[in-house]
Amino acid sequence: MKYYEIKTLTTDDLKNRLKEESEGLENLRFQKSIGQLENFKGIQNTKKLIARIHTVLKERELSDKKDK
Repeated sequence: MKYYEIKTLTTDDLKNRLKEESEGLENLRFQKSIGQLENFKGIQNTKKLIARIHTVLKERELSDKKDK
């Protein structure tokens, strides 16, 4: 998911997506630890997506404070 796609989601959708991706990352790390993970790039991609979501949420939080 690209940055511009993330920006179009609502805040509630972003929080739900963040929860899903965090659980997915935990699952990937577990698979890696027991040797079942074949695509190690999935961990990196998931971490980047989580960081993008955090960035958009923080931008919205700061813009809300600035508007007040």
